[in-house]
Amino acid sequence: SIKGTAFASVVEDLRSLVLVGRLSREALEARLEAEDLRILDAKVSPGLWYPLASYARLTEVLVEVAGGGYVVERGARAAERLFAAGLYLQLERGEEIGAKKRERGEGWSATEGNLVTSLAGAIFNVSRWRFEVDPGDDRLQRIEVCEAEALPEVSRLAAQGFIEYTASRLSGTQIRVESERVGRDRIVFRLRLRGASGGRDPARS
Repeated sequence: SIKGTAFASVVEDLRSLVLVGRLSREALEARLEAEDLRILDAKVSPGLWYPLASYARLTEVLVEVAGGGYVVERGARAAERLFAAGLYLQLERGEEIGAKKRERGEGWSATEGNLVTSLAGAIFNVSRWRFEVDPGDDRLQRIEVCEAEALPEVSRLAAQGFIEYTASRLSGTQIRVESERVGRDRIVFRLRLRGASGGRDPARS
């Protein structure tokens, strides 16, 4: 399942497309399952869990209409909504800690990385998430997700946007995130901090 906090924007976006005439109700009824339509017609509660299968089908419809870059962008917007809603106190606390660390000239650390991982992991009730720092270069970091077979590809892309927005906001600098499914049940997110080797400076993107 997926938490309503991450699912709400998908439902809202679909409703908006129907409202402006870019997507018809008939097209949705032909494309979606009965359970998906019930979710679409109801209020999405941030604290409830919703089927990942429904999330995947609704998101795939949005990709068909809005384009391939939609999912990563929606993940970032979902993270922005969480900050604005104040639903997770650790986000507010994380921003405060990050600001104080920057005042002292200290950089991004495993503390912030583990916070990002805990939030991403809390959105799904399947899979296990772990944050790691490259032992040779602390500017190169990764989040490894195991037992991820049940996570659809759209969730990987949405999580990529979510992690990039959250990590950038907590660190106070732009962090570039890339992801790939390296096995049927394993996903890797790679975080590159400003000035990290092996890629262009994200501050110039």
